[in-house]
Amino acid sequence: MENFAGTQAQVAWLLLFAGTEELFEESVESDYSRMLEGMEAADLLALIEQAQKRLKTIAIENSLNLTKLFIDKSYDVHLQSAEGQAIPFRPLVKALFILFLRHPEGILLKHRDLFTDELERIYAVISPNVAAEDRHRRVQRLMSLESNAYSENASTLNATLDRIMPPGTAEEYKIQGNNGFPRKIHLSPLLVQWELR
Repeated sequence: MENFAGTQAQVAWLLLFAGTEELFEESVESDYSRMLEGMEAADLLALIEQAQKRLKTIAIENSLNLTKLFIDKSYDVHLQSAEGQAIPFRPLVKALFILFLRHPEGILLKHRDLFTDELERIYAVISPNVAAEDRHRRVQRLMSLESNAYSENASTLNATLDRIMPPGTAEEYKIQGNNGFPRKIHLSPLLVQWELR
């Protein structure tokens, strides 16, 4: 049993830190064995659990053939690579998309006003030539609990994704959620590459 757990932990380590391309290379076996020897049982089990989640994510990504997103320092969203097609979001819609990508845990609509400052900072990067007062007013309206602007912009975002994404994959990129639960983008954060430097 100990050897089996040790092998599981070694595979887990490789999946999480070395990458799947090294998984079956014999040369890395001794290096990771030494690192794993000092770990407590609870840590090894946690490592295995993380790897199981990673394998599930890989399986889902492969089965859906999802497209990776590349976000540059101007918050332009590109498909497949940094030079790939940019998604033609309107500035405020793009800011909303970026906000949700930055919060994979999701945002409760009734608490969306708590994210107003963060959204305004994102919008300032996307639209630096818009007057600060105008940016502030637009973001306040979008995040206001009394306004319908959030629903309008989220609908525009989702419709844009339906037009631009490969058939059958847009759902993973949309802002979705049921009443009383956080709205979120279900795309794995592993498929989002941020190049903000």
